[in-house]
Amino acid sequence: MPLLRARRSRPRIKLNLVGLMALLLLVQGYPLLLIVSSAFNVGDPQAIPPTEFGLSNFVQILDHLDWVWNSLLVAVGGTLLATAIGVLLAWIIHRTTVPGSSLLEILIAIPYPLGPLVGALSWSALGSPSSGLINKLFVAVTGFASPVIDITSLGGIIFVMAIFEAPVAVLMIGAAMQRMDPSLEECSAIFGGGRMRTALRVTLPLMLPAILSSALFLFTSMLGAFAIPAILGVASRFYVITTAIYVLFQGYPPNYPLAAALGLLLIAITAIAVWLYGRVLSGRSFTVVSGKNYRPRRVDMGAWTPLLFAIACLYIVIALILPLGVLLVASVQSGGEIRWDVSEWTLRNYHYVLIDFPTTRQAIVNSLMLGVGTGTIGTALAAAIAWAVHRHHGPGVRALEQVTMLPQAFPRLIFAFGFLWMLLSLPFPLYGTALSVLLVYVIVFLPLAYRSMAGVVVQIDRSMEEAAQMSGAAWWRMMRTVTLPLLRSGLLATWVLIFMVSIREVSASLFLAGPGIQVLGPAIFSFWDSGGLPRVSALAVVQAVIILVALLLVRWLTRQGGKIGGVQA
Repeated sequence: MPLLRARRSRPRIKLNLVGLMALLLLVQGYPLLLIVSSAFNVGDPQAIPPTEFGLSNFVQILDHLDWVWNSLLVAVGGTLLATAIGVLLAWIIHRTTVPGSSLLEILIAIPYPLGPLVGALSWSALGSPSSGLINKLFVAVTGFASPVIDITSLGGIIFVMAIFEAPVAVLMIGAAMQRMDPSLEECSAIFGGGRMRTALRVTLPLMLPAILSSALFLFTSMLGAFAIPAILGVASRFYVITTAIYVLFQGYPPNYPLAAALGLLLIAITAIAVWLYGRVLSGRSFTVVSGKNYRPRRVDMGAWTPLLFAIACLYIVIALILPLGVLLVASVQSGGEIRWDVSEWTLRNYHYVLIDFPTTRQAIVNSLMLGVGTGTIGTALAAAIAWAVHRHHGPGVRALEQVTMLPQAFPRLIFAFGFLWMLLSLPFPLYGTALSVLLVYVIVFLPLAYRSMAGVVVQIDRSMEEAAQMSGAAWWRMMRTVTLPLLRSGLLATWVLIFMVSIREVSASLFLAGPGIQVLGPAIFSFWDSGGLPRVSALAVVQAVIILVALLLVRWLTRQGGKIGGVQA
C-alpha cells in the first residue's frame, strides 16, 4: 500500500513539474520575445507589438562600436584580473598553512555581498583624479600636481570591478581545491618539484575546469555590469553597453529599439562565451577526486608564508577596509569635502536618510520587504526544483533544471528591460508596484538559489525518505518530518543569501522602480547624482550594515544548523 500510494503520487508530481516549467518559460521567454521584436522594430518605437520590421537598429550599432569595445575591454580585463586574484587567494587560504585562514576566508568573502554599488561609491571618493583621498595624500606628501591613480579610467573601472567580483572566483575555485587528491602534488614533490613549481605545473592545470567556470561566470556578470561603469565612467563619458542602454531608455524621446538591439548583442556575446567554454573543456580529463580515502593536506610554504599572508591582508584592505572606512568618514561630514577634524563630524546625514527624507526611508522599508519576500519565495521554489531534479529521472526533469538556470545567461539590466515591456503590454496595471519588482527578483535570483539548494539536496541520502514511505508516511508527511528538517540549515542559508543580494541589487530594479516603489539600489544611484557625497554615503552605509548583519546571521545559522540538523549548508 505505501508503494502504491507513492506510485499514484508520481503522475501528480510530474504534472506539477510540467506546469512549473511552463510558467518559468512564460515569464522568461515572453520578455525575451519582446526584446527581440523591439530590436527589429523600425516603426513606432513604443509600439507593442511592432508593426514594421527591419535591420536599421543593428546598423546604428556600427556608429557606436566604442560602446561594444568598451564593454568587451571591461569584461575581459576584469575577468582576467578577478580570476587571477581568485586563484591566488583560493590557493593561499585552502592549500597553504597561512595562519588565520578561516578568518581570512570570511573577510575575503564580504566584498561580494556588499555589491558593486558600494565599491563604486567608495573608490570614487578614494581614487577620483581631482578629489580622491589617495590622490590628495599623494600630492600633499610628494608635492606633485598630477594624481597617482585615476579610478575613472578604463584601468580604474576594471580594477574596482575585479576586486569586488573576485570573491566569487575564490569560492568556486577554492571548492575544487579542497576536493583535489593531494597525492598528485606529493608525486611532484617526490620527483623534485618545488612548492611553487608544483603549484604552477600540477595544481593550477588540474583546476582548469573550476577556473574556466568562474571566469565564465565573471565574464557574463561583468559584461552586464551597470553600477561601476555608470558611477566611475560618467566623468570621462566612458560608456559600456549597459550604461548606453540606460541613457537611451532615459532620453527624450527614448530609443527603445536601439536599446533592445544592444541587449540582444549582449546576449549573443554571452552565448558565444558559453560555447567557447564548452569547446575548451570537451574531450579532456581533469579528474581531481579519486575513489581513495584521503584527507586534503595543506602545503607548508616556509619562507613564503609571510608574503602570502600579506597578499591576503592587502586584498582585504583594498576591497573591504578602505571602502567601508571612507564611506563611514564621508557619511559624517557636514560639507561636501572630507575633513579629518572630528569636532566637525555629524550624524545629521543619517537622520536625513532614515527619518527626514521620505523617499530613502521608504526605499529602506521596501527593500527589506522585497528581500524577505524574494528570500522566502525564491528559496521555496528553488528547494522544490532541486528536490524534483535530484529525486526524479527523465528528460523533463533536466529540462526543468535548464529552464531554471536560463536567467543566468541574461544580463539583469536586459532582462528587466524586457520585463518592463511585458508589464506595459499587460491589460492590467502592474508597472510601478512592489509585485513587479518582486517577480523580477525571484526570476533573476532563482539560479543562485537553486545552486545553493541543489548542493544541500544531493548530500541527503534518499534512503531516509524511502524508509518513511515504506513505513506508511504520505508524501506530505515524509517531506514535513524527514526532508525539510534535513534541509533546514540549507534553507536558512539560501534564504539569507537571496535576502542579501536582493538588498544590494541595482540593475534588475532600475527600470521598474519609480514613484510607486522605491528600493535601495536605484535610490542610492539616484541620490548619488543629486544628494551629495555625505548623504549618499550614509545611505550606502545603511545598506552595508543590513547586508553585514545578514552575513553574520547566515554564519550563525549555518553553525546552528550543523549542530541541530547535521547537514552543513
